[in-house]
Amino acid sequence: MAIHRFPYQFPFETARAARSRFVPRRWLFPLTVVVVAALFVAAPWPFAAKAHAALHGLCAQRPSHSLTLGGERLPFDARMTGIYGGFFVTALYLLARGRFRCFEVPSRLTMAVLALFVGVMAVDGFNSFLVDVHAWHPYAPRNDYRLATGLLTGIALAVAVCVMLSTTLWRTGRRRRVVRGMRELGLLLLLQLPFALLARSGLGWLYVPISTVLLVSATTVVASLMLVIVVIVRHGDRVFTRAAQLQVPATLALILGIAVMAALAGGRFWLEHVTHTPPLR
Repeated sequence: MAIHRFPYQFPFETARAARSRFVPRRWLFPLTVVVVAALFVAAPWPFAAKAHAALHGLCAQRPSHSLTLGGERLPFDARMTGIYGGFFVTALYLLARGRFRCFEVPSRLTMAVLALFVGVMAVDGFNSFLVDVHAWHPYAPRNDYRLATGLLTGIALAVAVCVMLSTTLWRTGRRRRVVRGMRELGLLLLLQLPFALLARSGLGWLYVPISTVLLVSATTVVASLMLVIVVIVRHGDRVFTRAAQLQVPATLALILGIAVMAALAGGRFWLEHVTHTPPLR
């Protein structure tokens, strides 16, 4: 009886029972991704309009705070471009190094530096707020500062999501730290440089690739949060042993994540319509 009431306590549950509850649907998640991508591409509007609409609920998208490529504004403003670009680069690195199955959190020093990254962005954001309200401010805001501080926060966000997923999903993993010290943190900083240079290049042919990175990154973050919720609600935390067992919950999390993004964007469009809010500058 205890096994059925507390299925998340895997040590009291046989491996055979766990496998029976998480039968892999081998192509379910990839097929869902393909269908979502195909629907986005097939929608009869320009790519830039679709990208801005999809991310409208996650960002203010102020033209004066946004970077442009070929004269077209990116769908996120500079700070959010940095956050989700930094997340994308860092998450790819952590995934390639197998860190999404590491249980150990970073050292206290590394955690303090990651917190400092977020704090630096908060300071820059507050400085921009002071400018908006015509108050005294320490320095003139620039999109370069917004992008750079966003990239720092993107690193911290990727590490946090990695720790959250690894400690929620896996029954077995590596007793190693997600980020192994200051040297590796320095490497993660260097890896942000190519993305920053490309985002600031102004090259028009980069608009679709970088906007796609931002779309994928934002969807991944929201879907990751949904995945944790789905797994916990189903009492399935820390029982998975293979990625194939995540097909069903990951698919459900992706659908929920897209629904949340659509609801936020639709809600903002509706509020702007009924309140006749003037466009942001």
